[in-house]
Amino acid sequence: MQIGRTPQAICAHPDRPYKTFAEVITDAKARPGKVNVGVLGASQALVLMTLIKKENGVDLNLIPYKGGGPLNQDILAGVTDVAIGSLTSFSPHVRANKVRALAVTGEKRTPALPDTSTLIEQGVKAFPSYSWWGVYAPTGTPRLLVDRMHAEIKKAVLAPDVTQKFVDQFNMEILTTSPEEFAAYQKSEQERWFKVIKDNDIKGD
Repeated sequence: MQIGRTPQAICAHPDRPYKTFAEVITDAKARPGKVNVGVLGASQALVLMTLIKKENGVDLNLIPYKGGGPLNQDILAGVTDVAIGSLTSFSPHVRANKVRALAVTGEKRTPALPDTSTLIEQGVKAFPSYSWWGVYAPTGTPRLLVDRMHAEIKKAVLAPDVTQKFVDQFNMEILTTSPEEFAAYQKSEQERWFKVIKDNDIKGD
């Protein structure tokens, strides 16, 4: 089952002029290769930004990072103009006005940043993108056991105190999908993003 999901956030250093990610694209089209965007290497963020570059005809200078710590440090210090990362890590800095939220990557706005529009709202060509959490069982697990596990995990996840912890810690949208829904979602995500990876020759290193 898929327990839940959360979009990523795209933020700018407050000294930069951008209020939305659409403004970043406009600037990057005027100054090809001059706008720096921090991303985690070998990540969903890298694949998404590569797709955005291609679909919107824009030359963003993507800077890969090996970890979230250095990525956060550089956007806070203004070393990079823009960065894309987890909603969990960026939200406190947005609330403290240390970075400015430009967009979120989901299909709709998130309660964590209700005033921040989605890429879709801004007219940016991209697929919705999420970090998500799921529970798996080994291949061949009897269906009766799968159904029992699903029912018990769903009950636990939907307990008010557990749900609140997921929301507080990860800004998670709770889903608790069926095994069939989760399998279909994972298949569609793999087909969508693996095509982007192949078409753009994105390497794991």
